[in-house]
Amino acid sequence: MHAATLAIEPASLSLRDVRRLPRWQFATASLVGYLLLVLAAWSASPPDVPDVRSPRPEQEIKAAFLYKFLSYVDWPAGALATGSSPIVVGVLGADDIADGLRAIVARRPIGQHPVDVRVVDEPNALDGVNVAFVGASAASALSRLVPAARERSVLLVTDFPNALAHGSVINLVVVDDRVRFEVSLEAAERSGLKLSSRLLSVALRVRPAR
Repeated sequence: MHAATLAIEPASLSLRDVRRLPRWQFATASLVGYLLLVLAAWSASPPDVPDVRSPRPEQEIKAAFLYKFLSYVDWPAGALATGSSPIVVGVLGADDIADGLRAIVARRPIGQHPVDVRVVDEPNALDGVNVAFVGASAASALSRLVPAARERSVLLVTDFPNALAHGSVINLVVVDDRVRFEVSLEAAERSGLKLSSRLLSVALRVRPAR
């Protein structure tokens, strides 16, 4: 699967600004701020936007980033069964991320690939998945998942401190009240994954390959 050519904007979105908006401005903020900064430049009709009136907008924003990452990863040959097989995202320890991602991916494939979102538990977290999101509440499981993830070319995405040092490929962080992300090229290469230079250009930091 080749990385998509969709534009990606600077990887940040203010959580403080979203929370402070009056209710009558939420629709505008979700369409303008959310689309332009996170989910911009679709060639098709504008996507459905998660309701930013949620008491946890940070999780919705992280789900949106997770969806965007799928377009900027090149999996090795054979990682996807067929040209139109689903990209399977397993979510461990972050049910709210799974809910937000399901709302985004409904009727919105990545190229020819539909996106299948599953909530998983640790013993079976990597069974049949292409992407594994490991939430902060499951941080202790990351080091146990890394060897199998590398063997199966699974993209590991996390959202807790020092995750790159423990084998994560992409880690979401909040800096100055904005969601950003950091990348480990070393972890990506060990999993046989290629990340688009356009994704790397807007990362907060990139850990180089050795």
